[in-house]
Amino acid sequence: MRILETESISLQELRLLPRHTPADAGMAHVSLRTRLCALGNGHLELGLPVLSAAMQAVSGPDLAIALAQLGGIGVLPLSQSIDAQCQAAAQVKRYKAGFQTDIVTLSPAQRLSEVVSLMRATGFATFPVTDTGLFHGRLLGVLTDKDFDPRGDGAARVADRMRKDVQVGVETHDLNAANQLMIDYGRGFLPIVSEAGTLLSVVFKKDRDKHLHHPDETVDSDRRLRIAAAVSTHPEDRERTEALLEQEVDVLVIDASDGHTAFQAEMIEWVKAIGDVPVVAGNVVTAEGFDFLADAGADAVKVGMGVGSGCTTQSLKATGRGQATALMDVAAARERRRQAGGRDLPLIADGGLAGPAAIVVALALGADSVMLGNLLARFSESPGQLVRGHRGELFKEYWMEGSKRAANTRRYAHATRDFFEEGVEGLVPHAGSIFDGVPVLERALRSALATAGCTTLRALHRGALLERQSPASLGDSAVHDLELAPTRAAASGG
Repeated sequence: MRILETESISLQELRLLPRHTPADAGMAHVSLRTRLCALGNGHLELGLPVLSAAMQAVSGPDLAIALAQLGGIGVLPLSQSIDAQCQAAAQVKRYKAGFQTDIVTLSPAQRLSEVVSLMRATGFATFPVTDTGLFHGRLLGVLTDKDFDPRGDGAARVADRMRKDVQVGVETHDLNAANQLMIDYGRGFLPIVSEAGTLLSVVFKKDRDKHLHHPDETVDSDRRLRIAAAVSTHPEDRERTEALLEQEVDVLVIDASDGHTAFQAEMIEWVKAIGDVPVVAGNVVTAEGFDFLADAGADAVKVGMGVGSGCTTQSLKATGRGQATALMDVAAARERRRQAGGRDLPLIADGGLAGPAAIVVALALGADSVMLGNLLARFSESPGQLVRGHRGELFKEYWMEGSKRAANTRRYAHATRDFFEEGVEGLVPHAGSIFDGVPVLERALRSALATAGCTTLRALHRGALLERQSPASLGDSAVHDLELAPTRAAASGG
């Protein structure tokens, strides 16, 4: 038995002190671009340092799509079937695909009544028509919902209503060139064909418009949104991993409450043997745990244990650590490794992030990005149901992966028969759309960096000056000595 003389502290106890802000380091000059994980000789980067937690209540495909559009990345939870997780990954990858190859095509002989059913089932309104009815057939024309009357043309054939005067791109492989062709043609849809007329891919104007509206979105080399997915260290999740790789998932995240285990090292080694996908490992809270995962070949490390808003691990098992102390210890280990010539692995703060202030402190202490659960679960795009309180206020359902509702036994190394809860379920205030809420968080982070005299997160790591605050100082910094206006009180649940 050994008791450390140091005291574990929370992110809430620290404040970032102002530093000199040069004229060219104001909020408008701040970049939040960051490293998510090592990838080959470089890094996979994010425009916004935010990941969604791998939780049922947080990371469905709708939120993952929205977060990637805003510059972050979603992590699909493993507490669902392999098919469901793969379908969610495919939904994200298809959402904005640049050159799309996964769309429905028609045969000229099909009846329009079948097309109406396809429109209802898929939500699509534009269909290429090929000689075989298959995607890589010879392009004959295009049929849209404006080319026929679904109430009176049901018995007609596709060939009777399709448009044959289709403007195309021939062997066009540059997305900018394809977009320019759409502008030149005044069309919102551009088939790409081979010299022989075979349909190769399709480009939609709406995809271009989405990119213009979200210039920092997280996309792969084919301009598809990136997605991460969680797997466990258990042997049965090797099948899950292989299925996710077939869906071209961009990052695998090992979902475990304790990452300092032989099972985690075995899983990293196995994944690296079957593919070149980056692996985010964790969670750890000590320098020893970080070194263990770095030696095992992890491409990024998650930091945090027992500090989630609904996590009961510390109160039940007395295992865990204050998030500020955990980050300082792990970041120091990373720096020692870097100076010794080792890999400079990105760190992801996971837990204890109650709001923008805690997030900026975590980033200042060495985190390259943060994984958010509670804050993202509040948005309309999260999977939780809306619930109305007794005073008419709106909440979203929120439950931990260690709760009875989620029963994510693999994350907490429980056998099903030995399961006990390490988390609770409850409600969080509804905060509207993520497209309204996350930009506010982004502005707060930019402003904080500017006040610290830093224009990048790497500069914040090197130049941040933090101070531990007394309880009285923290009290002074909170709203005090006034009654909140009714609208403000309702919004805060007060």
